[in-house]
Amino acid sequence: MAKEIGKPIFDLFLVVAAGTGFYMATTLPAVSMAGGLTPATFPKLISGLIFLCAVPCLIRDSYEWLAARRGRDEAITLNTMPSKKGMMQWLIIVALIIVYINLFERLGYIVSTALFCFFNVVCLIAASGEFQKLNNSRKLRNLTAYTIFSVALSLVIYYVFTELFNIPLPD
Repeated sequence: MAKEIGKPIFDLFLVVAAGTGFYMATTLPAVSMAGGLTPATFPKLISGLIFLCAVPCLIRDSYEWLAARRGRDEAITLNTMPSKKGMMQWLIIVALIIVYINLFERLGYIVSTALFCFFNVVCLIAASGEFQKLNNSRKLRNLTAYTIFSVALSLVIYYVFTELFNIPLPD
């Protein structure tokens, strides 16, 4: 099975974008906000985390792509057409983001984010075809776990922003 070059290129894009974001965050004015945080704190944290996660992915995906490229017996052109599953997953993500943006202020942060997380996970797993392979009891356990994860994630993020960063979010 031929590995696509798209993954290492995307990883490289993430590394460059995170590095650029971190550099741009250092140019923000050092005005002290609530809790001693500056406007650059959160962008530096996020871009630094993205950078730290993207570098190992870049190394792994580049290695896998090169190994698959060397292992071919005959020259095979790379598949330039995206797969139907991949295209469907991208469309699902875009549709869910649009719905999330429209529901954010109406339902509040916690409810809209929990719904967004839940449907994101469920729809992407269903579009990949993995969910259909499970038996009914396993599907029910997974749906329960996805629900708990979605609610817990939205509550934790809500707490971090409202209590630690003093950034109000819609209720």
